[in-house]
Amino acid sequence: MSSESSADSALARSRRSILKAGTAAAVGGAAFVGQATRAAAQQTGTQSGRKFRAFVAGTIGGAGVQELRMLPLDENRVVVRTQASQVCYTITGQAAQKYQVPEILGHGGVGIVEAVGSKVRRVQVGDRVIVANTPYCGQCYMCLRGRPDRCQMLPSAGNPFLPIAEMADGTKVVQHNNEGGFAELMIPYEWYCMPIFNSVSSLELSMLACVGACGLGTTFGIAPVEPASDVCVLGCGPVGLSALQGARIKGASQIIAVEPVRARREVALQVGATIALDPNVEGKDLVAKVKNLCKGPTDRKLAGGRSWTMNSAGVGNSMGPDYVIEAVGGDSFPPKAEAGPDPAGLLPLHQAWEMVSGAGHVVTVSVGQKGNFSVPASEWSNGSKNHHPGNMNGVNGLRDMQRFARLIETGQFNAKALATATYPLDRAQEALQAVSDRTTVGAVLVFS
Repeated sequence: MSSESSADSALARSRRSILKAGTAAAVGGAAFVGQATRAAAQQTGTQSGRKFRAFVAGTIGGAGVQELRMLPLDENRVVVRTQASQVCYTITGQAAQKYQVPEILGHGGVGIVEAVGSKVRRVQVGDRVIVANTPYCGQCYMCLRGRPDRCQMLPSAGNPFLPIAEMADGTKVVQHNNEGGFAELMIPYEWYCMPIFNSVSSLELSMLACVGACGLGTTFGIAPVEPASDVCVLGCGPVGLSALQGARIKGASQIIAVEPVRARREVALQVGATIALDPNVEGKDLVAKVKNLCKGPTDRKLAGGRSWTMNSAGVGNSMGPDYVIEAVGGDSFPPKAEAGPDPAGLLPLHQAWEMVSGAGHVVTVSVGQKGNFSVPASEWSNGSKNHHPGNMNGVNGLRDMQRFARLIETGQFNAKALATATYPLDRAQEALQAVSDRTTVGAVLVFS
């Protein structure tokens, strides 16, 4: 076990004992209030007026760190002292948006439970939890039908963004997706909280709250990768790099990475890719090249082979990867690193459909595309290709976060390769800029 992991584990145990004993202690060099009255208050959920700092967007003067006061804790919510929060690319465009109510940004994170509402049962004070970007209630229509990644406790399913704090002038503040992350305290609903009992550093675990679970879901979820298969991953940011590792863990034999940024191609080769291609260099030949890399050992049809007959475009329709994972999306801002061939994000979607084998699976998880694209109607209505959309692709947070954490603990999933830069809360704007510029693979806000 690494010294970092040991420290994290010790921190979790220390805070649990402090809260139960109600004594004052110091954690990581910062005073941790543990008076008996405070411990009792935390356990009964009375938190009104508690102060904390958060990176808030939608305020006059733009996004920045503000001191907030907690509102009374809702009976279904949890107070989590944040340890680490991953900076997702999709947040970069949201930092400059206007909001009707100021909003704490962030796609969740990792931390220690300090208080629970009266109806909370999943987690206890002292637990270390991943506050996931996608909730899991286990009871709604979508959870019961195998799509917990579309749990209907999401705000997009009609659940309002309810204030959890206020500014000094009384202005109410909500959390992005009702969970936040760019704050000293996260105050999510119970169904966002996934308890973790593995000895893994919070820095690494923070990658699972959004991008890591999203990428692993492409290979473990709705269309699980089979051993000895061919996989192509379009886009090697944190999501794509997680998908690459998932394909390796699942036993894929050939894993093709397609990514314009050289530094990311190099990381892709380190964590599982067998070949890395630059879409700017391959140009219009990319689809044909990938399909030919995945044509199989024989064209003898009655021996299980694929037809190598080419169509007028020089492409074999039966050839191609068994799985194509598209994790590119549209550009929120022009990158300072190497740009891809289509900032609108439509070309990778079209290429994914074209290059997958005739009986293969296309898994799409990206967002931010601008416009639409088309596929041949006959293929859509009477073809054999399979398309599986969805940002978490069937991830069951309560079950899978534990599994994914174990993959980190055993060294099967390299989360540190995704977290190439860390920042304190006061430098959240710098973290967002680095992620927007794509000058880092991934960034994490860390809290003392």
